Amino acid sequence: MSESLFDTPAPRLFTLPPQADFLRSIARRLRLEFNVEAHPDALTRVLILTPTRRAAKALGDAFSAEAGNGVALLPMIRPLGDIDVDDPPFEPGELAGIAPPAVPASRRRFELARLILAKEEALGREIGIGGALALAEPLGALLDDLATEDVKDFSVLDEALQEHLPADRREAVEFLNIVGTIWPMRLEELGLVDSAARRSIVLGALVERWQTQPPSHPVLVVGSTGSIPAARDVMRCVAMLEQGAVVLPGFDWDADDAAWDKIDDAHPQWAMRDFVDTLGVERRKVQQWPGSAEKAPARARRRVVAESLRPAEVTDGWLGRVERLAEEFGADFFARGLDGLSLIEAPDLLAEARICALLLRETLETPDKTAILVTPDRGLARRVAAEMDKFGVRLDDSGGAALSETHAGAFLLRLLDVAEDPGSVVALSALWGSPLFAAGLERGLVHGVLGKFEAEALRGVRPGRDLASVRARLDGKYVQLFDDDRAAIETILTQMDAAMAPLGGEELLPAAVWAERHARAAEALASTSDRDGAIRLWSGEGGEAAAGVLRELLGETESLPPMRLFDYAGAFRELVRARRVPPRLGVHPRLQVLGPLEARLIGADRIVLAGLNEGVWPAGLGVDPWLSAGMRKALKLGAPERRHGLAAHDFAQLAAGAEVFLTRATKADGAPTVASRWVWRLKTLVEGAMGREAASTALRPSVDYASIARDLNAPGRAPKPAPKPEPRPPVSARPRGLSITEIRTWVRDPYSIYARRILGIDRLDPADMPIGARERGTALHNALHEAFMAWKDVLPEDAETQLIEVSRRHLVMAGFAPEELVVELPRFARAARWLIAWERQRRAAGITIAELEIKGHMTLDVPGGDWVLTGRSDRFDRQADGRIDIIDYKTGNAASAKEVAAGFDPQLPLTAAMAREAGVFNGLVGDPAGLYYVRLPGNAVGGVETRIDSTKATPPAAEMADQAIAELREWITRFDRETEPYLSQPRAKYVNDYGDYDHLARRGEWASAPGGSDEGGRET
Repeated sequence: MSESLFDTPAPRLFTLPPQADFLRSIARRLRLEFNVEAHPDALTRVLILTPTRRAAKALGDAFSAEAGNGVALLPMIRPLGDIDVDDPPFEPGELAGIAPPAVPASRRRFELARLILAKEEALGREIGIGGALALAEPLGALLDDLATEDVKDFSVLDEALQEHLPADRREAVEFLNIVGTIWPMRLEELGLVDSAARRSIVLGALVERWQTQPPSHPVLVVGSTGSIPAARDVMRCVAMLEQGAVVLPGFDWDADDAAWDKIDDAHPQWAMRDFVDTLGVERRKVQQWPGSAEKAPARARRRVVAESLRPAEVTDGWLGRVERLAEEFGADFFARGLDGLSLIEAPDLLAEARICALLLRETLETPDKTAILVTPDRGLARRVAAEMDKFGVRLDDSGGAALSETHAGAFLLRLLDVAEDPGSVVALSALWGSPLFAAGLERGLVHGVLGKFEAEALRGVRPGRDLASVRARLDGKYVQLFDDDRAAIETILTQMDAAMAPLGGEELLPAAVWAERHARAAEALASTSDRDGAIRLWSGEGGEAAAGVLRELLGETESLPPMRLFDYAGAFRELVRARRVPPRLGVHPRLQVLGPLEARLIGADRIVLAGLNEGVWPAGLGVDPWLSAGMRKALKLGAPERRHGLAAHDFAQLAAGAEVFLTRATKADGAPTVASRWVWRLKTLVEGAMGREAASTALRPSVDYASIARDLNAPGRAPKPAPKPEPRPPVSARPRGLSITEIRTWVRDPYSIYARRILGIDRLDPADMPIGARERGTALHNALHEAFMAWKDVLPEDAETQLIEVSRRHLVMAGFAPEELVVELPRFARAARWLIAWERQRRAAGITIAELEIKGHMTLDVPGGDWVLTGRSDRFDRQADGRIDIIDYKTGNAASAKEVAAGFDPQLPLTAAMAREAGVFNGLVGDPAGLYYVRLPGNAVGGVETRIDSTKATPPAAEMADQAIAELREWITRFDRETEPYLSQPRAKYVNDYGDYDHLARRGEWASAPGGSDEGGRET
């Protein structure tokens, strides 16, 4: 057997090159070192410390894979940062009491939120529980940094420095000083300790023990860079043990002296450089791990990547380095170094996701080939997962989905939305649409009846502010339902009332009480006729994670003050936002999506590094709400740039793989992006070494994945706008009657009549529409109708005051809130003042009210058969000579006299024509005297009377009525021909940009195409 790992003198430092399969190389060599074939249990006495739990698990899998079908008795594998004092290498009870248990992360967050709330309250500011929890997260991270670096006070931030800080930073320092005193006392009271502090204590105890009583078994630290001080101490101790060794990942032992001497915190080697220096080991003395000799292509790649990441201070020596590398390794050194490394720059984020999905999917075409996608961009990871779903492949995503995106998480959030605003149709629709909502009935039945109820009865302006107003929509006026369906909806609403009653009100209650009520309401509404709600809600990946959040709220929130539902909902949303749910079942075994930290030490045949833009990878330094970068340096905390150095190490390790694809999007949300500094440096270096064209060719993938991704969803032919719709339904299907207001639509947009009256498609209003002009107009009409019905004979002296009061009542009935009445009532008051004065003037002239809001219908004898015109006028007034004024109230704009005379808005002339015929309007008949619009905008003027007949541009009312009815007969006759199409808005002057049926007519396609507009005039 070759020389033993432990035959060399201490300190023993090894490294594995980036292209080696790190964990398999470790497992392979240790099996050989301890002759596992002859002694299957030999490894059980070996302790291996890894940097992360994922690496520990993967190392165990590597040992099992190396064993094949044989026996795989594993060594003791522990994550370096999460050693338990009750597990090996400690003996049971050996260090009992050395460190209290770590405070759970959720418990600490709640405790810190309480301190933040107290601070904000003392300063007279309102932040809310959710806001405090959001600030508690970075505060906890800062406390971990302080514990990691063993910083116990802020005295270095002396008064001189604080004087130069802005007010918010001075306030933060004062608060941190208080936290520094109170928090340790609170932890002592709880018998707990911060996890980072506990890690330092435990690792310190381990070092002290091994220095006085060296372990009798082999110990290895593998894959750690030593960026955490306590871990670095353990590594230093292990390297000096008689049977100890440290294996560094991708240590750059052959870097030139100029670059090595200038390494800073942003360089990938900074942590390992510091560690090696503390041991006094010359870097070229770090040994290669046995059996991992670096082949020429792998070394070329490693050196190219390393050169591209040289410290900024020595990049002026790039040209000299290029020449020396060419002399040492050959003129084609850079070409060989780039073999297997490709750069793909996508036009946008979606294209990048599609390209990444293609790269992963292509991997599966080769048996046993594996691939990993590495990115810190969770949005990109989700988009790639969505693209892979199209291929029927579910990805193993280490980041998982947000709990809020799971069925259980979304259901619990929607339940709170309804509890906070039970009259919101948007919130109700979202809750009812959840597959978990059943309210004790069959889910299929619930989905069907609530869908119809919501679409037909609840759209438009919200019904009210509670479930009672929603239930009122079952009165038959809004929707026609079968008795069984109405009974089912009644049952559902009753169940909701009962389940959600405890979540109502403005009580101040502990978070645990709200959490219990929340859980019970959710279970009640998730139950079906044959399955308990708890089973449906809490099972599965999302259900278990949601249950975990509620357990935390139930058991760890006693430090939070009593709160209202609003604050509880904010806290719950904040917790759910931060919780991730990784997939467990149905994922493909050969594909993984990993963050850079999880990808450390994980190998694969194909590696895709995605999201390589500045601010994404590496991530921006961000804004710390507690300490600025200068304050962190003053406290001797790790500089923010160190995170960039660790990220650069991850990139360098991964980019040195045998087959690597680098991807980035050149635009995000329509704005240009900046390539990651690592990509920019790599391109700059190789373009200088090879020339721009040769470098571009070398970095271009052999397959044009960008083109394939672009063509993947392409229709296969040039886009062709839809033609103008010209539907010609059979005459028998065409309407044999319309209302007067529909005649205006028919003339201007025949296609709308086709869609509504022939296809039977009604406009679906948005849910929770704000109260607007339509509701204001309806309230005004109703108020005027009520008031003037009572005043037909006598106008009271206080008519103005009475009208304002009637208007107020109808505004409230229409749904106007008190704060909205503050605006609306003065407007109505101005309109009432003008209208009453106008009314007194007319009555003084002998004009009386004949009818109000009367309906009528008139049958027209046309060649195609009887055709019925229906209508209703706001008001008919009788002149002294017996003739009739037709009056229409308007709160908005009214048609001009020219438009009415031209036939584009024939409402008033057609009403006049109907009024001349006996029996059309019950009890009313007479020749037209005048056609009036009475506009009541409620502005400074108050109102305006506009007469549209007998002007310079228009004939008398009787003549306009004759013309309107004649043109209507012609229009009916025209559409009684089967060859006449129903065109979409054919009048160029009267095109409505927001037609209800424009989308159905695909107007956006053909109207914008060359020659797409139709400017045909009206035939008369």
